[in-house]
Amino acid sequence: MEIQRLVFPAQDRCIAEPATIPDEPDPGEVLVKNTYSLISAGTELAMFTRTHRGFDVPDFGYAKYPFLPGYAAVGEALAVGEGVTDVTVGARVFHRTRHATHAHVPRESLLLPPADVPEQHVPFLSMIQIAMSSLRQAPVYFGENVLVVGMGLVGNLCAQLCAQAGADRVAGADLAAPRLAQAEACGVDLVFDLSAKPLAEWLPALGTKGANLVVEAVGLAPSIDAAIKAAADHGRVVLLGSPRVQMEFDPYFDIHRKGVRLIGSHAGTIDADTRAQDVPFLWSLLARGRITLEPLITHVVPHTEGQRAYEGLRDRKDEFLGVLLAYA
Repeated sequence: MEIQRLVFPAQDRCIAEPATIPDEPDPGEVLVKNTYSLISAGTELAMFTRTHRGFDVPDFGYAKYPFLPGYAAVGEALAVGEGVTDVTVGARVFHRTRHATHAHVPRESLLLPPADVPEQHVPFLSMIQIAMSSLRQAPVYFGENVLVVGMGLVGNLCAQLCAQAGADRVAGADLAAPRLAQAEACGVDLVFDLSAKPLAEWLPALGTKGANLVVEAVGLAPSIDAAIKAAADHGRVVLLGSPRVQMEFDPYFDIHRKGVRLIGSHAGTIDADTRAQDVPFLWSLLARGRITLEPLITHVVPHTEGQRAYEGLRDRKDEFLGVLLAYA
């Protein structure tokens, strides 16, 4: 079977290349024809632009060219392999393989989304799970104030989950006015425009409690430093965005004296059993509209225009946020 898949052959290059896969799935596999896949503007853009730190680590095999991007797709089961009894031909499935028109997917790697989750919303499960890792590492306590720095996809979704978890007020901070407008459309209580004034000057809007939990969802050194400084005494700071450079901060005044806890939250820090237990709950949130996604979907482009999609995410951050690739 002839298919097409996206590949980064070199820095800042994306092409749709032909490939061949078997016509029939192996035992335990499902052949899937994709309808949409979602671009991860964090990891994938770091690979596209060669800013992922792994490129400079000789033994880090993941970060190298050619690179096949993608890990969030929805499609239709075209054929099922021997031993697969609970997936039927025609079933809608979610999976975490690469951006491609078709894929062979092991049954254990497939999820069956509820019928009442819209097709374009299904691939967002991957981003919601990444956002959820912050709450698994640093749960929200009832009545706390939460500040999320960075209203990209993961930051916005994290802010929405914090509201669901019992936060008193959730604030979202960003430099880009469109992302703040998207945050408001998604129900975020307060938005802090960092192009108007620095984060520290926005904090009084949270009242005397300040920011009990701060989630940094950008990964840039100035943003991380501002997030650490913004935490209230005895607060927690979660590094949800992947840092791309080494940095320095003041451990005495910003951490030690304030009793602040600094917590890492890479997606891989959550064990597989916990992630699996979260899935039915997250599907339920999507099915009942308790997570708002429509304002986040800014572009739906043919998969053959991957170069345009990644360039938009790189160069026009005010316009490009949630970008879905469509497969005819």
